[in-house]
Amino acid sequence: MNDLRQRRKEDRPFEPTEQQARASKTSTFHISARYVLIFSLILISSVVLFTFLNKFQFYFNNENTFDEQYYPSEIIHLFRKYDRNYDGHLSLDEFEALASQFNTKKQSTDYIQPILGSDQLVTINAFFQPLNYSTMSQSVRHAYLGNLDELHSLKLWTQPFIPRLNFAARHFKSFLPKQIEIGKPYWIIEATKQQREEHISANRYYPPDVEDDQVIFHRLLSMFHVRPFILSRFPPQGTAAVVRARYGPFLDIYFRIHAEYQLNTPPYHPFWYTPGQLQGRLVIREDASELTYFHMYLPTEKRLNIDMEWLTNVGGSAPSMEVDIGYMPQMELRSAAPSIDMNETKTSPEHFVSAVTDEMYEKLLNSFNWTTEEFLDEKSTYDLLERFFYPFKEVPYYEYRRAFKKAEETNKLIHAIILWVLESSAVLHLLREHFVSTWALVVDLKAIISNQTNEAIQDSQRAKQALDNYAFPVESIIQQPDGTVIAKINANDLLNFESTSEQFLNIISDGTDLPTKRYIHFLEQAINRQN
Repeated sequence: MNDLRQRRKEDRPFEPTEQQARASKTSTFHISARYVLIFSLILISSVVLFTFLNKFQFYFNNENTFDEQYYPSEIIHLFRKYDRNYDGHLSLDEFEALASQFNTKKQSTDYIQPILGSDQLVTINAFFQPLNYSTMSQSVRHAYLGNLDELHSLKLWTQPFIPRLNFAARHFKSFLPKQIEIGKPYWIIEATKQQREEHISANRYYPPDVEDDQVIFHRLLSMFHVRPFILSRFPPQGTAAVVRARYGPFLDIYFRIHAEYQLNTPPYHPFWYTPGQLQGRLVIREDASELTYFHMYLPTEKRLNIDMEWLTNVGGSAPSMEVDIGYMPQMELRSAAPSIDMNETKTSPEHFVSAVTDEMYEKLLNSFNWTTEEFLDEKSTYDLLERFFYPFKEVPYYEYRRAFKKAEETNKLIHAIILWVLESSAVLHLLREHFVSTWALVVDLKAIISNQTNEAIQDSQRAKQALDNYAFPVESIIQQPDGTVIAKINANDLLNFESTSEQFLNIISDGTDLPTKRYIHFLEQAINRQN
C-alpha cells in the first residue's frame, strides 16, 4: 500500500510553489519584451532602409527597373538624369525638359570666334559678387535625404564662369545699326510676335542655338554663367541700342539687354535667374575694326534687381513654381584697355592686355570731341532705351514720394502701380490727363514706412495705406494726394476670364481686349470718385 501511494505521488504532475510560479512568469515577460524590442528595431530599420533605398534607388544598380545589359551606359545615364522621381518612367513633364535638347546642337563652349592676325585684340574682364541671400523673401531651403534642393546651383555660383576672355574688335560688329541715326533706338535682338505672345516653357535646361550675328552676346553673357538665354521668356525681351553721338569714325553706343540664365541641370528642377536688365556702353569704329571701350553691367541702385523662378516637386507628383526676388551687388564686364593691333605689337591671341584704370579711361573718353545734333547725357540715353522697351513710359513715372508732390501741384490723382501697367492709347490718354503715375516695390514701401521722422511721417502714412491695400502678386492702386486709396485692382482679377467666349466676344465687339477694357473702367471709376 505504501508503495502504491508512493507511486501515485510520483505520477502526479509537477505543481510549483507560489514563489516558483512568480519567477517563471517574470522570466517569460523578460523574454517576450526582448523579442518585442528586437522585432520593433527590425521593423523600424526595415522601414528606414526601405525609405532610403526608395529615395535613392537611382544610385543603386540593383534598383533598376530595366535590364541594363541591353542598353549602352550613356543611354542609362541620360535616362536617369531626366527621370526625376526615379520611377523608371518618363512622364510628359519629365520628357518636356529633355525634348528641348533635340533641337540644341551646341553648348556654350562650342561658340568659337577666331582671332586673326589682322584683328585688333581686346580683353574683357568679368567682375562678380553673388546674390545677397538676406534680400530674398523666401527662406533658403536645405536638401534632406532624397529631396533635391533646387537652390543648390545658386549657392555654388560664387564667381564668374570665365573671368577673362579675348575678343577681336570685329566680333562686336553686331552692336552696330544697319543705318547710323543719332538718337534713334534700334533692335539688335528682337523677339518675334509669336515669342512675345506665346507661353515659353520654363521646364528647360539648355539654351537654343543662336544665329551667327548673336554669338557675341552669347559669349559675353557666358562669362558669367555657362547657360545664358539671350532672349528671356517674358517681355521685355531682347537687346536694343542707340547711337548717342559720334566722333569722326567712332560711335558712342549705349545698349540694354534682357536675358536670363538657367542655373540647374538634371536631376535638379530648372532654376531661372533673371537680371532686371543689363545695360552698357561701347565706343567702336563704325566699321568695327577698332574698339576703344566696352562696359556692360547690372544696375545696382535699386534695392532689388534679380528675379528668380524655380520648379519644385514638393507635396505632389506635378512640379509647382516658386518665385522670389533679390539683390546682386555686382555683375559686370569691362574692357581692360582699348583694342590693340596684333601685327604692330606682335601680340598673340593668348596675351592679356594690362588693365587701364577707370580714371585713364574717363580721361580718354572725355578727350573725344563728340558731335551730335542733340547731345544726350547718359541718363537721357538710358531713358530713351527704357521707353523703347516700355512704350507706356511715354507717360512720365515719378518716384513714389515725388509723385504725391506732383499730384498736389497739378490737382491730380496718384496712379500707383506696383509692378504692373497696361499698354493702350486709351489708357495712356487717361493717365496723361488725370493721373500722376508712379510704381513701387513692396520693399520700397516698407523702407518709406520705416522712416518715422517728422519730415517723412506723411510719406510713411501714404506708403502704409498703399501697402495695406496690396495683394500678391501685382496691384494697381489709385490714391488721393492725402494717401487715401479710392480704387485698386489686382493683376489676377484683371486677367481672369470667366470663359474663353467672354474674351472672344469682347475682342470682336470693338477690337479692345478685355483686360484693357477693365483697366479703362478702373481708371474712369477713380476719376468719378474724385469728382
